[in-house]
Amino acid sequence: MQRCFEEEILDGLGVPRETVERAHSALSLTHRLLGNHAAILRALRGDRETVRRVLDIGCGHGGLLAVVRRQTGAEVRGVDLRPPEGKAEAFPILKLDAVRDALPQADVAVSVCLVHHLADEEFVEMIRNVGRSCRRFVILDLVRHRVPLALFRTLAPLCLPRLNVLDGSQSIRRAYTPEEFRTLVACAVKGTGASFRHRVAPLWIRQMADIRF
Repeated sequence: MQRCFEEEILDGLGVPRETVERAHSALSLTHRLLGNHAAILRALRGDRETVRRVLDIGCGHGGLLAVVRRQTGAEVRGVDLRPPEGKAEAFPILKLDAVRDALPQADVAVSVCLVHHLADEEFVEMIRNVGRSCRRFVILDLVRHRVPLALFRTLAPLCLPRLNVLDGSQSIRRAYTPEEFRTLVACAVKGTGASFRHRVAPLWIRQMADIRF
């Protein structure tokens, strides 16, 4: 399956605010059902050092931030190109480009289902940029494979809004294969002294890179 670069609906402009809010609520539900939030929490709890500050790269409306703060007690903040508008958040969400802008200092940065939105060179540069302000970066994303695509198309319409079903399918088609993902992470850390582990979950429902700078 070739990587598809067609834009997702939520990436475009002009989507009504109420629709965006519903879609982000459904995204948080999806991450809980798939175990993505639980996987991030396990990574944070397994850190070799105390995790006092967590930075969420591409945090959307902050669903993961709320979970991390409630479950770990860490100080949390997020960065996103399009932070939520007209809504008072319980934690800071900064409008920043994680590929190019200086990022806040944190012990651990996390990113969930962001990197499939990036070009190869942006993926590499984001990792290097995060390494300037964080000692560890946990990246979780989808896997481009026919099995998760078929499962999602079958099950998602049972519990998710149509927008999320369409965007979710497109996200899988935009994602990296494990080989592509691992190669780009290796390229990003080459010569820096950083190390990483790469894991793929059963049925290719997610892949994770755990980078230590």
